Amino acid sequence: MMTVVAVGLLWLLAAVLAIILFAAIFFNMKVGMRFRQDLANRIHGLRLGRMLNALGIDIDSYLHSEPVVDIENQITRCTQCANTDECDEKLTSDSIKPDEIAFCNNEKSLQEIAGKTSGTAVNP
Repeated sequence: MMTVVAVGLLWLLAAVLAIILFAAIFFNMKVGMRFRQDLANRIHGLRLGRMLNALGIDIDSYLHSEPVVDIENQITRCTQCANTDECDEKLTSDSIKPDEIAFCNNEKSLQEIAGKTSGTAVNP
């Protein structure tokens, strides 16, 4: 009788832990999706978003493939950039070649990302 009760309690404990684990994973996914959406909104409001599009880099793929710390650094470099006139002039074109962004504070990282996206490396 005692063994049946112990086994029952263990099964109950395992079920509760499974439910808690499922809830934690679900919550974490929701928070992550919200975080990525907020990050996407920040990028869309910057020249960085337009530059990614002009280089043919899909922003959703960019957000899922690049480390968040690198994205944050790229956002910071973009917002602190003093080359906005040259950037705006280049961004009037729908597409830019990765080797045409020497003025950009994110030149090296954007060239690497564009190279990964297209499957070819870009010589800096």
